[in-house]
Amino acid sequence: MKNPYKRTDVFTCHYARHAAFAHRVSAWHVLGARKCYPQGCLEFRWSCALLNKGKRCSRGYNRMGRLCPGCAHYRDEKIHYQPRITLSPAEYALFQQDLAAFDEWVEENQGREREISFRIDSLKPRFHKQIDVHGARLHLHGYLLIAREGFIGLDAFEDYFYAAISPQQQERLALAPGDEMDARAAFTIDQGRLLFPRLRAIEVMSRSGVETWHNSSALVARQSALALPRQPDKCLHCPQGALVDVIDRSNGQERRRRELLCLEGMASAEACYFQVRQQLAAEPAGCTSRPGSNH
Repeated sequence: MKNPYKRTDVFTCHYARHAAFAHRVSAWHVLGARKCYPQGCLEFRWSCALLNKGKRCSRGYNRMGRLCPGCAHYRDEKIHYQPRITLSPAEYALFQQDLAAFDEWVEENQGREREISFRIDSLKPRFHKQIDVHGARLHLHGYLLIAREGFIGLDAFEDYFYAAISPQQQERLALAPGDEMDARAAFTIDQGRLLFPRLRAIEVMSRSGVETWHNSSALVARQSALALPRQPDKCLHCPQGALVDVIDRSNGQERRRRELLCLEGMASAEACYFQVRQQLAAEPAGCTSRPGSNH
């Protein structure tokens, strides 16, 4: 079983905000979150004929706002966007079959406690960010265990899935990437991801012995963490890249989104040297000979 909702090779969309992802959008965004295929969606773009020409507002305003509609210089442009299928008709038909089978499997199993077995591919702190008129606060809500594959009940799941544990569980168990474990849990679909929000009866079958996160190191990383403007694959799959659930109430309305934090404090993927540093640290000390050298 695989999760077709996380595929990013099915649809593209030229909505401006998707430029950061090279206009590739997940099947979940199109079919589950926005439900914008095939009808598409609308964007309303407002502008001022005077301000666009560098002239002063006839009403004395410095920028556009809620009082601008009705002004003779106010422009309201309605733009229609429609996701485009990148697959061939035969490939899209297969995708639809996979989607129907996955939906049926989810309906049968969601919310029911199952025995699960998997190897931890990576483990990251799970932060929640709250923004209001007083500023932004980042809270440690636990840790996210990421598996590339595993067993859910008797079903082999050959795709990424996720499990959340509390700070107390991580302090007690010290789970690390490479550990193999069994547990009991029920899953839910979280923005297209298969997520087990609570684990119980955790049994660690084997230990990798690699370094892992503890509450103290996660809280230190929180102080230096930086939000990245984009979500490149390099950072999403990096041990120091963590997706954060954001609740923004700064404008009187609640908006939810996700942003990517670099826990190493790098400002961009281009400026990052974390992986190079990890490679150097893994190399044996001393000089290594090269083909053709005299050493």
